[in-house]
Formats: sequence, structure tokens, C-alpha cells
Amino acid sequence: MSSLYFDEEEAVETLRERGYRVVKVDFPDTQNITTVKKLVEYFYARRFYYNSNRPYPASIDFKDDLKYASDLVRSRQKLGLSRKNAVREAAVLIDALFKYEPFLKLREPINHLTILTSRPIMDRVCMYVNGEVSEVEEVKNEEFINEINEVYDKEYSQRDFEKAAEKRRFILESLDERKTRKCGKD
Repeated sequence: MSSLYFDEEEAVETLRERGYRVVKVDFPDTQNITTVKKLVEYFYARRFYYNSNRPYPASIDFKDDLKYASDLVRSRQKLGLSRKNAVREAAVLIDALFKYEPFLKLREPINHLTILTSRPIMDRVCMYVNGEVSEVEEVKNEEFINEINEVYDKEYSQRDFEKAAEKRRFILESLDERKTRKCGKD
């Protein structure tokens, strides 16, 4: 088996010539993220990496962002982690947040660090990180739920249709009886 070697700069230039937009983003290993400030920067770098085509808000309030990231770190510290390890774990969670975004079924795309304060979402991300839920299981679950919904829709919509038809028939018979009584009185 032969190895494939290429010059990175040459590859980038070739891609640009072919019309591709090439963005170089260095992602520090999560071991190198030791401060909340670096954690915020990591969040925005991952957001751009996973969704480079998505338009984002123009302004970033770094002070508020630090607060949201600090809240996440503090929540990890409450579990018994040191601050340094809590920051590293928060970085892993941020990476997983973007990696599994399609499976989270969010109403809006991830734009801001406020999502880090949403406990149900972050609990779900923790499940992915811990391997309690896999992408395959998610797809199987979704297919199963869709099958159940399809059966439910067919079965119950038919029953509801029949009930509605029966009710309509009853209403029409009642109206007919009223007409007959009125006509008999005249």
C-alpha cells in the first residue's frame, strides 16, 4: 500500500483555483484550552468550522459570552472537577454540541453561547459524549417513531373520520325530525 503525500499550500491553491473557499482554522487540542476566554474563542471557531455557510450575527458581546461559558464551567465544577478539567470538559461538550447539532432537533441553529445554559440540551450532548446515545440509535429511533406515527395516523384518522361521519348523520337526522315536527304542526 502506498502513502499519499501532498503539499498543503499547493493543495489549498489548487482548491482556490477551482472556486472553493478554503478557510484554515487551527483547533487547539482541548487539553490546551485552560481559560474561559479560550473556551469562548473555541466555541466560535467550532461554530464556524461546522457551519461556515451559515450567516451569523455581526456583533459578539464578549463580556456576556464569558458569563455563559463560566456558568457551564461552574456546573462542571459542581460535579467535582477542578477548574482546569472543567474547562477542558466544557470544550469537549462544545465540540459535541456542534457535531451532533443535526440530531438535537433544535428550533433555531446554534448562534450564541446562551445555548450552553440550556440544561436539557447540554444533558443531551453529555449523553452523546458519554456514548449513551449513538447516531445510529438516533436514526433508528426516529424511523421507529415515524412508523408508529404513520400507523397511528392511519388507524386513528380512519376512526375519527367514522366518528365524524356518524355525528354528521345524527345531526342531519335530528334536523330532519325537527323539520318533520314543524311541518306536522302547520
